Amino acid sequence: MKRKEVVYGIVIVLLMFCFCTSDLYAESRISIDASHKYRGMNASFAKGYEPSIEKDTMLLVVPFISEQHMKKNQIRVGIDFQKEENGPFYYKNYQKQVRQQERGVYLYQCRLKLKKDRVNGQYPLHLWAEGNLKQQDAVIRQEFTIYVEITDGKPQVGTTDEDHVIQELPVEENFTEEPSPPPAEESIQSAGEEKISQPRLLTDKNNLLGKPLEAGGSQFWNFTIKNCSSQYAVENVKIRLLTDHRDILFEKTAWYFDKVSAKSEMDLSQNISITKKAAAESVPLEFQIEYEDSKGNSYSSGETVNLWISQPQHAELSGLVFPEHIYASDTAIMTFQVQNTGLATVYNAKVRLEGKGLFPREELFLGNLEGGTSQPGELQVFAGTLDMDNQGNIIEEGGEKYGDTSGVVTFSYEDEQGQVIEQSMEVHTSIKEPEIVELKVEKEVPETNQWWITIVAGIILALVLVVIWLYLRMKYYQTMRQ
Repeated sequence: MKRKEVVYGIVIVLLMFCFCTSDLYAESRISIDASHKYRGMNASFAKGYEPSIEKDTMLLVVPFISEQHMKKNQIRVGIDFQKEENGPFYYKNYQKQVRQQERGVYLYQCRLKLKKDRVNGQYPLHLWAEGNLKQQDAVIRQEFTIYVEITDGKPQVGTTDEDHVIQELPVEENFTEEPSPPPAEESIQSAGEEKISQPRLLTDKNNLLGKPLEAGGSQFWNFTIKNCSSQYAVENVKIRLLTDHRDILFEKTAWYFDKVSAKSEMDLSQNISITKKAAAESVPLEFQIEYEDSKGNSYSSGETVNLWISQPQHAELSGLVFPEHIYASDTAIMTFQVQNTGLATVYNAKVRLEGKGLFPREELFLGNLEGGTSQPGELQVFAGTLDMDNQGNIIEEGGEKYGDTSGVVTFSYEDEQGQVIEQSMEVHTSIKEPEIVELKVEKEVPETNQWWITIVAGIILALVLVVIWLYLRMKYYQTMRQ
């Protein structure tokens, strides 16, 4: 492989670990289908799948399969990031509900935004997948780690681009994901001492697994850690809960247990509260555990638990205006305002109208609305008659056509889990008979030719002038004779 192709390429190596289930049989698991190539993949995972990168965006495609049937034929998949100082990813919420497709695969696809000033190196992506079993009232959850090698960014300190030559790792042809075996009890034996296996302490009960915590609320968290050893007790157990998330409030973050016998549990249950403005995201919680065995040997371990915070959606339709009456065959305008009064984004907002004799031109699609925003809207509504069905056909000959009617305006949107939320309002109006305006055209009087009137008037005027002239003439002669 040429160095130039290596520098501008990206190799992804799939390393799966931490096969974790709780209160389920070993065969109930979710795995990655590594032997098949799916839409958006240039090869299967077993044959060296590499995600594509374009314009600082990585397209990640991971096919999940399950031996068990899931409720609603869907699982939830997300990514938990390790917040590294030079991490190449923008830490966002990539959690999605993934529906089952052909061949039983759950195809998870997401676009990860990469930093423009990313540094070359190998970075982990911690994926998790969980689902509700269809035949059992239980949730299974699996965690996977995918390591991504970035080679098209800035070189690490003390290295050059030529130093970043990636060696291809051998991949077995028959790649399958096998469940990780349960943690073994490590044997510890000193000279002249009895052989003792290291007890393991692991998380056991967790009633919030797969359940979202609504911001602004509180929830009882039933959580335990179990001594998985079948023979040995542990002593002097100290447990600390660590998190840098300030929007989750705990009653207690530290516990101490003097002695815990084999197969026994330590109850860490408590009430937890979420602030109202907490962002919708997955929050990792780390438990640090320190303990001793019966011989005084000291051990330490860590367990990570993820809690999911959800923001409630609060959106409403307001300012609805529609004419009090409308004439049949006319088109009226219905105006309104859509307001998202919550902090979470609402998705695929729509407004539709249904009513007797009322026919909107189309359903209004408003798209996504960010928290704290509003958007005006209007619908053009054509007025028919009351004897029409929803398709505009006459349903009853001779039936009542005009009068009062009402319609239902439905405002719907989806939350982050894809669930549809609807709100309805009524509008009232009256359909009136169209007004018929009669145009009265006055008959025009035919024009007549009245030339003779002009001649008569001229003759009369001439006679008057002659009389006046004679009168003045006579006056003149009378004056001369005197």
